[in-house]
Amino acid sequence: MSFRTIIVGAFASVLAVSAVSAADLPSYKAPPPPPPPTFSWEGFHIGISGSYAGGVSSHYSQTYLFAPTAFLGIPTSSSIGTSGYLIGYQNGYNWVFANRLVAGYESEFNYADVRATNAGTFFGGAGASTRLQWFGMERLRFGYAYGRFLPYITGGLAYGKVLPYGQQWGGLFPVSQSAWQGGFAIGAGIEYAFLDNWTIKAEYIFTRMKGASSANLVFPLAYRTGTGNYLDTNIARIGVNYQLKSFGALIGMPNLGL
Repeated sequence: MSFRTIIVGAFASVLAVSAVSAADLPSYKAPPPPPPPTFSWEGFHIGISGSYAGGVSSHYSQTYLFAPTAFLGIPTSSSIGTSGYLIGYQNGYNWVFANRLVAGYESEFNYADVRATNAGTFFGGAGASTRLQWFGMERLRFGYAYGRFLPYITGGLAYGKVLPYGQQWGGLFPVSQSAWQGGFAIGAGIEYAFLDNWTIKAEYIFTRMKGASSANLVFPLAYRTGTGNYLDTNIARIGVNYQLKSFGALIGMPNLGL
């Protein structure tokens, strides 16, 4: 046996032993990347919205000479259409439960320009007009989260500042009084998170507000009494919200898990 044969055989034996040892070693693989975080509707949010608003304003009153209910009560009853817009802001908080149900509270306040004018011909002319000047709502929301989609229903308190105006007998007995009115709101909507902290929403809300009854002097020896003014409004709205997620983000602090 030559020296070359001995060297080649020894080298082959070393390679075989190395291969067997390598086969017995556990294989190493890099850990998989962490899954992307799932979107959560939990936390605070603030935003702005714009709305079209239209509906019906109903008025009823009577004007009496000398004293209320004395005689010559002249009734005025009218129902007029209204239309206009709302621009405002909203803020609120959502709670998410294990079954993906979402409960929330939302507060909003809007500048409003919703108005109408109607003129009649009863006893020389009777007219009425209405303008909604400011508008707000305090509402609960209940929805079901489909990932980044959140359909919901909503309802609560509606309030606003309304400027009613009426005339009797071609302007002989004008009445103009700005007052806050209150009532209820009910509706539904859908919200979508197009970024982790930004959402867009569309919703429809119906509101009914009623003014207080009144009796007041409108001309020497003449009185006007009213049963209040109903203002029904249909609101179609789009809005954008920023999700703050935590109380710390709301006041400018780092997220501490609050």
